[in-house]
Amino acid sequence: MPSPLRLAAAASLSLILIGCAAPPPAKIGTTATGCVGSVLPPPDGMKAAQNPELLSKAIGAPGNGGLCEGAVYQQDAVAAGVVVYRVWDSAKPNSRLGRWWSFSKPQGTVAQYQAANAICPAWSQLDSVVRCQLKAGVQVAVGPGQSANCAPDPSLPPSPVNQVYVPNAGPDDIQVENCEDEGAFPASM
Repeated sequence: MPSPLRLAAAASLSLILIGCAAPPPAKIGTTATGCVGSVLPPPDGMKAAQNPELLSKAIGAPGNGGLCEGAVYQQDAVAAGVVVYRVWDSAKPNSRLGRWWSFSKPQGTVAQYQAANAICPAWSQLDSVVRCQLKAGVQVAVGPGQSANCAPDPSLPPSPVNQVYVPNAGPDDIQVENCEDEGAFPASM
């Protein structure tokens, strides 16, 4: 029969081995998936919805941009449309009503906006802003940004800034309305 000392030593060794087998804890401020920040609650005029297909279109793999994690929200059918903003490249007029938007009016320099939203410089010149409202009943995906591999430029880490994925599928399937151009980005001081 093993001695009590040997049993205690074996139990301690087992606990040490179990502790080594567990994954390391996430860094403070990150989730287990490596995302930073959190999904903001729905703004007034929107409610949580279930749409796994829409969410899967918005969530990107590490290094590919998109959302790191997210939730789906639906615009109320009777409330005024929630305002969204898009910074876009005026040299690409068809990109004006694209898929990536924000609930917040853009601020700062182009480089600051690119870093905060994990947008590679090669993807867009980001020189203009458009402000629109979401159409009644539209569903959008919202969440913090995924990392982006911007080679040959430096890669961008995941971002805590929430982005809004609006499923605009082309000129005949636009989910925003009442759009107004806000002018150049960044705005002149």
